Amino acid sequence: MRFISGLRRILLLGLTLVTVLWLQPPPMQATEDWIPTTAMTWDEQYVRLPDWSQLTFGNLPPLMSDGSFDAPEEIIQSLGYDLSRQWTAGQSVETVLKLGDFQTSLYLQLFNLENIADIAQLDLNQIALEALDLASWQTIADLVDAIPTLGNLTLDQVPPLSDLMDLVSPQNLQTTVSDLTLSEIVSQFPDLARESLGQLGDQLSQFALTDIPGLSTAPLQAFHNWGNSSLAGVPGLAAVPFDQMPNPLSFTGAIGQIDIVFGPAETQRQQTVSGSYAKGFQVPCQQDCGHIELTGLPELQGKQWISGQFQAVEGGEGVLAAANGGQEPTGRHPFGEAFKVVVWDLDESNGTVSTAMFFRMCQRGGWFAPDLGCTPYFIGPVPFLTYRETEFLLLGPLEQASTGATPRPLATASTTEGSAAATSESSPAPFLNSVNTCQPISGETATSALIDQIVPPDRKVNTVGPFVCDGQGNCGRSLGRYSLMSYRPEVRALIESQPGGADFLARIDAGDAIADEELPSFLPLTAQQHQLQLDLNSLVQQAQQEGLTGQALLERVNQLYWGGTGIPNEAIVADIHGKALSLASESLSPCSSPLDFSANRPTQEAER
Repeated sequence: MRFISGLRRILLLGLTLVTVLWLQPPPMQATEDWIPTTAMTWDEQYVRLPDWSQLTFGNLPPLMSDGSFDAPEEIIQSLGYDLSRQWTAGQSVETVLKLGDFQTSLYLQLFNLENIADIAQLDLNQIALEALDLASWQTIADLVDAIPTLGNLTLDQVPPLSDLMDLVSPQNLQTTVSDLTLSEIVSQFPDLARESLGQLGDQLSQFALTDIPGLSTAPLQAFHNWGNSSLAGVPGLAAVPFDQMPNPLSFTGAIGQIDIVFGPAETQRQQTVSGSYAKGFQVPCQQDCGHIELTGLPELQGKQWISGQFQAVEGGEGVLAAANGGQEPTGRHPFGEAFKVVVWDLDESNGTVSTAMFFRMCQRGGWFAPDLGCTPYFIGPVPFLTYRETEFLLLGPLEQASTGATPRPLATASTTEGSAAATSESSPAPFLNSVNTCQPISGETATSALIDQIVPPDRKVNTVGPFVCDGQGNCGRSLGRYSLMSYRPEVRALIESQPGGADFLARIDAGDAIADEELPSFLPLTAQQHQLQLDLNSLVQQAQQEGLTGQALLERVNQLYWGGTGIPNEAIVADIHGKALSLASESLSPCSSPLDFSANRPTQEAER
């Protein structure tokens, strides 16, 4: 704690962190089409959304402003590498951004080189070892730690390490070490094991990535200081579409319509929907309040999204929040925390508005590295979507005016029971008694009937979903018939109560492969049903407090279950497939399943 406090004082008192020009950028035309889009129809209108299947870090528009981050010496020494960065207008973002910047958003560290090569259609045999940034700072010991099978090999089986040992080992030891496995070298000659591949210099270009066995199948996060690698320094990563990332970008939240575009002469705007994670997304504007005025949902009538070209707000977290003076352009996060969407150029005469993307730097903690948090979103602007008056756009989760800083999502593309977690540990019977199912039943029977309405009973009991992450940085797998997310505290408690449950959870958290057949030992069907009963109990209680009964109550419970507890009755939302729908209009019969598990929801389990 003293270490972190000391770094915070250094950053706040003595640091010239950035020289950034995003407040006065070069002009950007709002009518330019920078980003490929896909149309989502809604009431004979359409919303343009980015086509993430075509977008990659490599084909994003270049940065439009210069900027820099100068890390103090104390941080450099504590991390073992220089966190500083500098960029210029026209530079590609993949050369500026690093793997660690997306540790809790896109989770790029879960990739291995073979994953990336398959997507980018690369032949790793034809790519030089020097193309992998992080290879240069890996020591022999680092590689043995990162690649489980490498320690069993001898130097002659790993040509780059053989050449390295010839370079750095004394002549009288070369014969000795040549007969040892790499694990034996690490244990018997620790000084030699600390020699890094970077000492080979230009010789790294003579080796292929595949010349180190197992290098291509180890996850990036297994390597020492993996977070310091630029995106461009991982072969093929800049060519991976955003919808194929370990935690793909998704469409999240409310849809609004642009009513009027106002220039910077506007002042005193209080009803805003823009801001930051640090200050919430209702930050008022006093002067130079250029904005777009919104309409559409009742919650959006007359609300203003202020231009980040004119208003800065507090941003960032942890020690690194001091970067850029602790400021970032005001905006929103309709696509999660990987980047921020900012209203930028405003053209009142033509009724047009451009938006821009802003990125941040992060240094999350590990076993040996301090958690310094993340800077404000100030790396930008990168041209994004452009709009005209009367067009629709995605806003992301909305906040309730009464709470000021608590997000209230209208819907998310990655819905989960986690968003409808039970708050009551009592028996579900008191609330489920009054649910009007196909016949007047009560107690546990009513609970079972309601469960069957929401999740068909023929769904597999032991299904283990893929490893995914939500917009809040929670990662895990959907488990069982009801897709209970493994990161939920209630679900974890159920698993940990079983013999070996803690180890099972550790494997899930690490992203290890989990067979369906393993699940019953740790989360049997009875436990799954118990948790879902508690969840439904909470949702039924909420629906009853809204004055609903009978079929209307069932429809509302279905809506809350899939859309989250903050979703309004008549919300218009977008799902991950680009389909706009009103959940309240989804008919639910008390005697038949309300959900379509066929073509309309082909990957829903993976998305939850």
